[in-house]
Amino acid sequence: MTTIGKKVDTINQHIDKVMENASTKLKVSVNVNDADWQKIQELFAKERQWMTSQMQIHIREVNSMFADERKKVRERYKEYDGCYLGHYAQWFFWFFFTIGFFVVAGGVGMIIAQNYI
Repeated sequence: MTTIGKKVDTINQHIDKVMENASTKLKVSVNVNDADWQKIQELFAKERQWMTSQMQIHIREVNSMFADERKKVRERYKEYDGCYLGHYAQWFFWFFFTIGFFVVAGGVGMIIAQNYI
C-alpha cells in the first residue's frame, strides 16, 4: 500500500512540475491549409466590416443625440437666460435713451437760446 502511495505521490509531483512549466515551455503549432485559411480571413473580414458598420451606426446615433441636445440647450438659453429679451431690452433702452437725449439737448438748447437771444 505504501509503495503505491509513493508512486502516486511521485506521479502527482511530476504532473505539478510539468504544469508549472507548461505555460513557458508548451508550444503549439497548427497547420492550416490555404482554403481554410482563406475562409478564416474572410470570416474575420466580414466580422470586422460588421463591427465597423455597427460602430458607425452607434456614432451617428450619438452625434444626432448631441445635436438634439444642443438644440434643446439653445432653446432653453433663449427661454430662460433672456437672450432675445436682452436683445429687445437693448433696443428698448436705446430708443428711450435717444429720445431722452434729444429732449434734454432740446431743453438745454432752449435755455441757452432764451438767455442769449
